Amino acid sequence: MSNTASNGVVLNISAITTGTYSNTDGLSLLVAMKEGLRQQQGVVTLSLQGVIGFSSSFLNSSLGALYEDMGMDGFKRIRLTNYKPAQLAQLKKYMADVAQLHDAD
Repeated sequence: MSNTASNGVVLNISAITTGTYSNTDGLSLLVAMKEGLRQQQGVVTLSLQGVIGFSSSFLNSSLGALYEDMGMDGFKRIRLTNYKPAQLAQLKKYMADVAQLHDAD
């Protein structure tokens, strides 16, 4: 599920979830991210290799829930790899929207 690289924990989303469309899949990723963040103080890298797209349910249950639990500190420790430009744009927009929404509270 994960392996430790020289720059921290690497999580391959395709190895953690059966898809990236349901709340259940998002929860699986959330659990893996929180475990990776707990294992060490460095970054957790999410590999998007083999991932086609994301639903809002998946993002809300994974990255959105991570922000609720850990705030911006959690987001700052997440890095992405093996992504397509459209995926990066979608995730950056989602993360910015979540941060802005919670900052307004």
